[in-house]
Amino acid sequence: MLSTSEFDRTPSLPLALSRQQITYHLDSIWQGYFSDIPRLNTVDIAYSQPWKRRLGLIRLSLDSSKSFIGINALLQLQEVPDYVLYTTIAHELTHYAHGFGSPLPRIFEHPHANNIVQRELVRRGLGELARRCDDWIDKQWFSFYDMQREAGWVGITHTSRSAYHHK
Repeated sequence: MLSTSEFDRTPSLPLALSRQQITYHLDSIWQGYFSDIPRLNTVDIAYSQPWKRRLGLIRLSLDSSKSFIGINALLQLQEVPDYVLYTTIAHELTHYAHGFGSPLPRIFEHPHANNIVQRELVRRGLGELARRCDDWIDKQWFSFYDMQREAGWVGITHTSRSAYHHK
C-alpha cells in the first residue's frame, strides 16, 4: 500500500518518465486502496487536455465495455506535486467505485453530493493526501495554469481525447 511518505520521496525513475507511466499509478492506487472494487471492464487512463477547472474525468463507453479516465495534462509536469496526481486518480477511482463511469451499480444519485468523494478518500486512508492536494490547488493552481498557458503548454506531451462517447 502507498503511504503518505512515499509521495514525498523522489521516485527511482526520473519524475518526467514516472509521470508518463500513468497506468502504473492507476494500478498501484487500485491495488493499494481500492482492491475491494472489482474491475468489471477495461479501464484506460491517459493525459487529456490542460483544463482550467478540472483535474480529471471518468467516462463509460455506451456498451459499458470500457471506462476512460482522463487526467489533466498539466499534472504530468514536475511543478505539480505527486500527491495531486495520485489524489486525482484516486478521486476518479472513487467515482468508478460509486458507479459513475463504470458498470458498477450507482450508490448515490449525484457524484459529488454531500462530500461523498472526500469522505471515501478519508475512509480509504487517503485523507491527508486529499487535504494536501486541496491546499495546493487552492493556493497554486490558477496561477500555475495561467503561467503554463502563457508559456504555450511547454512540456506537455501525450495528450489524448477519449472517443468513448462515440461508441
